[in-house]
Amino acid sequence: MMDYIPISMIKEYTYCPRQAYLKIMIMKEPPTESMKYAKQVSNTENVIKSIREQGIEGEVSLEVPVKSAKLGIVGRVDAVVVNKNRAVIIEAKLNIGNKKKLYTRYSHVLAQATAYAMALEETMKVTVDKIIIINQEKETTITIRPTPNLRKWTERTIQDMRKHIQNQEPPPKTTNKAKCKACYFKDICPP
Repeated sequence: MMDYIPISMIKEYTYCPRQAYLKIMIMKEPPTESMKYAKQVSNTENVIKSIREQGIEGEVSLEVPVKSAKLGIVGRVDAVVVNKNRAVIIEAKLNIGNKKKLYTRYSHVLAQATAYAMALEETMKVTVDKIIIINQEKETTITIRPTPNLRKWTERTIQDMRKHIQNQEPPPKTTNKAKCKACYFKDICPP
């Protein structure tokens, strides 16, 4: 049984619960074309530039390890800006559309960012005031607040994921069949 769930798997679970379960329980997925592209595009200078353009003051740290014993999650945040006991999380993504799409089509990114916020608060004993998601392709940013509702939704997602892992019981597939077409596990995914 897994002690700590990688925060990246919370994102995957929100995207498709079955896909995340298969990645954790059966096998690892080889890097996809979008994963390879993301590594090429990721640019530290652009992240720091975005932070300064937002007017955020404080100490910038990149690739910050975070862990929440309470939630049983672990991960690495792209960037964090800490000013006294306050923090801002910066997550760089290839393309996430606009704020409305972040709460619908790209809700998996929202789950990941919120989980990072909760883990950072426990790790660094700070309060996360906001999360900035950088859309690298469009060179735009979306700012969100880790509200109590987002936190509860993310906690429920983590609890549901942990239950399926512990019981070795596959969760349901995504209801969006378009996601299945590009899935590495489409040929072995149980109905």
